[in-house]
Amino acid sequence: MLSFVPKPIMRIALLALVVLGFLLPNLVEPYTIRVAATILVFTVFATGLNLILGFGGLLSFGHAAMFGAGAYIAARLMLDTGMSLALVIVCSVLGTAVFGLLVGITSWRVGGDYLALITLGAGQIFYLYLNNAKEVTGGATGLPGIPPGVFFGWDLTAIENTYLFILGATIVATAFAWLIGKSFLGRSLLAIREDEVIARAHGINVPLTKVIVFGIGAGIAGLAGVLQVLLLGFVGPASFTVDQSILAVEIVLIGGMATTLGPFLGSILVIGSTEYLRSLADYRSMIFGALMVLILLWKPGGLVQILGLGETRASKATSLSALLAKLRRSGTPPSRHSAHAEPVTEEARP
Repeated sequence: MLSFVPKPIMRIALLALVVLGFLLPNLVEPYTIRVAATILVFTVFATGLNLILGFGGLLSFGHAAMFGAGAYIAARLMLDTGMSLALVIVCSVLGTAVFGLLVGITSWRVGGDYLALITLGAGQIFYLYLNNAKEVTGGATGLPGIPPGVFFGWDLTAIENTYLFILGATIVATAFAWLIGKSFLGRSLLAIREDEVIARAHGINVPLTKVIVFGIGAGIAGLAGVLQVLLLGFVGPASFTVDQSILAVEIVLIGGMATTLGPFLGSILVIGSTEYLRSLADYRSMIFGALMVLILLWKPGGLVQILGLGETRASKATSLSALLAKLRRSGTPPSRHSAHAEPVTEEARP
C-alpha cells in the first residue's frame, strides 16, 4: 500500500514533530513530561525488537531480558564506579549485545514456535536470576538510589533534562534502525522472513544473519534499559517480566512491523493509553489483544499503514524475487544452488 501523504509533507511533519518534542518541557507539566519520556523509552525498546520480529520474522518472548540486562549493567556501574555516563552507555549496550548474541545462537537451528519457547525460557531464567542473586541485583527489592547521570557536563537530575536526553537517544536509535533497514542486512532479513530456503539458495548466510540481528536488537534494548534507569533512578525485576516482552510485541505489531515509525506510534497508543486510562488496567491485555487481531486482519502494516505515513518494507518489494534481485545487485555472493532455484512470482506476504 502506497502512502497517501506526499513525502515532502511527511518530512515537514516529522521535522515539526521533532521540534515539538524538544519544546515539550516548556509546554506541559512534569507528569506529562514523564509520560512522554516513558513512551520514548519503550520506543527504543520496541525498535530493537522490530529488527528481530519485524524484519527477521523471529518471534522473541525474551526481549525484556535484554532490556533488563542493559538496565542492571548501567545501575551497577553507576552505583559502584565513578564511570562517566557515556562510558556506562557503551558498556551496557555492548554487554547486552553479547547477551543477545548468545541467545541468538539458539536460532541457528530452530525457528518459529521453538524459537519463541527458547527465548521465553531465557527470559524466565533471567528473571529468576534477578530475584535470587541478591548480592548483585538486590533481589526482589531491586537497586534503589541510583544517582542521576551527567553526560559531558550536562546534569540530568531535572526531569526536563532527562527527557531531552532520552529524546536525543531515541532519535539516534531510530535513525540507526532506519539505516539497518536500508542496508544489505535489512534486505537479507526481509528475504529470510519471506522464505529461508530461497534466501539460503541465493547466497545469504541465514544462521549468521539471525545471530547478528539478535545482537543488534539486544544492544538497542540495552540502551532502552539505560534510559529507564536514568528516568526512574531505580531498577527492579518486576520491570522485566515476560509481560514486558509481550508488551513490546504488541507495540511492534500495532505500530507496524518493519517500519521506521511503527515502534513510536505503537508506543504512543499502548503506553500512552495505559498511563491515561488506568481505570481500564485490568482489561489492557484483552483490549490490546483484540486490537492486534483487528489490525493484523485489516491492515497488516499497523498504524503506519492505517495512517498512510509510509510504505512497509514488505510492500516495497512486490515479490520475493524482486527483493532477491536487489540483494544480488548489492553484491550478494552467488550460491552454487541459485542457478537451480525456481523463480518466485507470488507476492510477498505482508
